[in-house]
Amino acid sequence: MTDRVEDLLDPGNDWSRRMRDRLTGLSPELTELVLHLGTSVDFWNHRYKVDVAWKRRTKVLLKAGGAGELVRAAVRELSVGGSLHGMTDNERVIRELGMGKPQSPARAAAIGFTLAAGRLVGDVDGLVGDLATVARKNAAATDVYYRPDDALAGAAFTALGELRGLAAMEALWALHFQVPTARHPQGHLVKCVKKAAARLGVPPHELAERTVPRHGLEPDGTLTIGGIGRGAVWINAWLDAVITLHDNGRVTVVWIDEDGSGTTTGAPFRTPTGYKARHHADSVNYVRSLAQRIEKTVADERHRLSGLAAQGPDLTWSGADWTRYYRDHPVTGVVTRSLDWEYEVPDGLGFRPLDPGAASASLPTTARVRLRPRTAP
Repeated sequence: MTDRVEDLLDPGNDWSRRMRDRLTGLSPELTELVLHLGTSVDFWNHRYKVDVAWKRRTKVLLKAGGAGELVRAAVRELSVGGSLHGMTDNERVIRELGMGKPQSPARAAAIGFTLAAGRLVGDVDGLVGDLATVARKNAAATDVYYRPDDALAGAAFTALGELRGLAAMEALWALHFQVPTARHPQGHLVKCVKKAAARLGVPPHELAERTVPRHGLEPDGTLTIGGIGRGAVWINAWLDAVITLHDNGRVTVVWIDEDGSGTTTGAPFRTPTGYKARHHADSVNYVRSLAQRIEKTVADERHRLSGLAAQGPDLTWSGADWTRYYRDHPVTGVVTRSLDWEYEVPDGLGFRPLDPGAASASLPTTARVRLRPRTAP
């Protein structure tokens, strides 16, 4: 364990350089807090478990004057600019990512500050936005590539799950939609979402509809896979392929060869003869597994929406929620378009048919939407 704040900083780390002036010349109480946060990697690993004693000590140290402001500043600096690992020195990049070399102490401090953010109280709306940005950048959930860090992403998920208020819950729901299921900390995100939802008393059906995985599919139902620059930013595969979820619920994979030709296959998504030998087997297996997970989600959604239809006409959604979680979801939308819906606005005319396949920009956010009641035979 280090006994100097300076030992937690790294001259080759952008975040360290931005925070250096904030972390030097502190009061003894704040110095103790920073040194304590720098011990996060003593327990924070792939299991994403916060040590109870560490958390208890953090809570005590956060009572020092200026502690909350310092933590907010550290998280804000993590949210701006590039990745925590955004360095030009390749040797430092390798060390930061833990690839056979000791990890930078800056990483431990960054994780510690992020975890501590979940213990803050008061106005946290700005903090929620910063934590969500840190989570997205480190979980490969942005349109721009940043070097991901599973531990830092998991710390941001944990902090959002511990913060009080609807803003943090909304951020977790948005992250669940954005973070690819293939990312390791996504399982921890699911746990944080469920924990926060239970604390806020979110009904089971609302939790279910807000946590349907997107699997990285674009609005048109496609997912392009390839190396960085050729496919989704969160995938760096040794082959090129396109997964498509069609309007009928069928999933196909186009396996693209070196000459640009493509072969389309459906479940169980076998590759053309000789394709696997010409490409990396682990990449082929990854694509097949992802396509199979998309198929399973479609089947799960058919079952879930069938159960909703059985609940009767009293179950309704606002126009905004229905559009977001049903019509515009790349997986749920496929099932949504196969069912009969109707909507009502406050004009006294009652419910009228709604075409989920048509652009419904004119649907007021205050409208009520429901599945059309089944008529008796």
